[in-house]
Amino acid sequence: MTEAVRGQDARRQAERGEEGPVTLHGVAVPALDPEALYDVTTENGVFTAFTKTGPRQGGEHELWPGYTETHAHVSLPANWDDTVEDPRIVALQYLYHGVTHVVDMFGFPLAADAWAAGRAASPWPYPEITHCGYAVTATTDAAGRTGHGVEFPAPVYMLAVESDLDHALRANAERGGTFLKVMFTDGTEQPGSPVRFSRLSERVLRFTARMAAERGVTAVIDCNTLQETRWAYECGFRLFAHTVRDRTLDEADWKEFEGARFVSTLAGLRPMIMTGEEFLAEYGREGFAETQDVRNLDFVKGIEKPYGIEYGVQETRTAALADMRRNAVAALARGDLLVGTDSGNTGAYHGYSLLSELDLLRGDDASLEAMLRHQATVGGRRYFDELSGRATGAHPLSVGATATYNVLHASTPDRPLSALPVRTVVRGTEIDRPALARAIAALRATHAVTDPKGLAA
Repeated sequence: MTEAVRGQDARRQAERGEEGPVTLHGVAVPALDPEALYDVTTENGVFTAFTKTGPRQGGEHELWPGYTETHAHVSLPANWDDTVEDPRIVALQYLYHGVTHVVDMFGFPLAADAWAAGRAASPWPYPEITHCGYAVTATTDAAGRTGHGVEFPAPVYMLAVESDLDHALRANAERGGTFLKVMFTDGTEQPGSPVRFSRLSERVLRFTARMAAERGVTAVIDCNTLQETRWAYECGFRLFAHTVRDRTLDEADWKEFEGARFVSTLAGLRPMIMTGEEFLAEYGREGFAETQDVRNLDFVKGIEKPYGIEYGVQETRTAALADMRRNAVAALARGDLLVGTDSGNTGAYHGYSLLSELDLLRGDDASLEAMLRHQATVGGRRYFDELSGRATGAHPLSVGATATYNVLHASTPDRPLSALPVRTVVRGTEIDRPALARAIAALRATHAVTDPKGLAA
């Protein structure tokens, strides 16, 4: 047997999770007990033991479930030249940054075949993905405004009357969609900012929430403002794709939204108000040059003023971002925050931006670190399972659970939450970051010549 064949067999065996016992000694597992150290054993791709070995002394590595991106768009162009990454590259970008589960909120069927082909050929286990199929939105209104989502290079279903929803639900189920994404915002970001999109009528919105519930389909809704969020909540929606951005919610507001959860998505909005210097600092973190198209660096060097200034929305978008963060931190304190980025929007990169999101949410408040890590891992995984229809209630770090995890540096005031994991293991297979970087570079070189549209055949 040749070395190449032996290597292929080893990769296939690892992908199936067929391995002998492996024990990590003396790691902290804060999701189980923040004060204890553990020996953690895995075998055949699953956890087989979590054994306490004593108290934490400080500074030990921490074992957490892999990160979950709770708001992504694999088929949208994140690059500044408006090109879409090959889905095979996107998958490896996520792996590189320790993101092992991805919720795609818009248009994944466009990329599904390329994703599946890449997964079949990959020597590494791909991130798990769940998606909605195509989103639903409003039809064009009397003023000529389309529903939010029509402006993107991915199909959406437009709902004019209740019966339109049945077609969307059936078609998305046939395409592998496991939840419903509803676009419901007129694009308002701050009081007095202009209306950009049409919205679903109250009748259709209420029917959509009721029909999804009757069919057992989890629904996520896209809102911007407090008023939109109130209307959606009153109609029955409880999962919101963004935090409120037109005001900071007070205690009375929060009492209105009992049981609601919100995705943070700061990284998706922030690029629109950044200067060239801020872009270069943001993209100077470890992992960018290894996983992203470095031509983006040349582009942002030429940005003389933020896009917010160019389009006359710098002040409103800056205020919107501040409101979103304050509302996200408040939701975090209530256990109702989901960490996601809106990646696939310009400047919000797959994998890389999820780690940025943690820094944006933390800000200068180190006391948020443990809660943020928990929500980006344990909370995100449970949300993924909920949207994929596989919720069991089992903790992702328990005997019998799939051995998919990150080993992270201990939190310290001088280390950003965006630091890369020390180790990433997916279904029992450890990820080789330098090898991933080489694979991404090779795919990008081929992709640039053979697939300029960004979606491999």
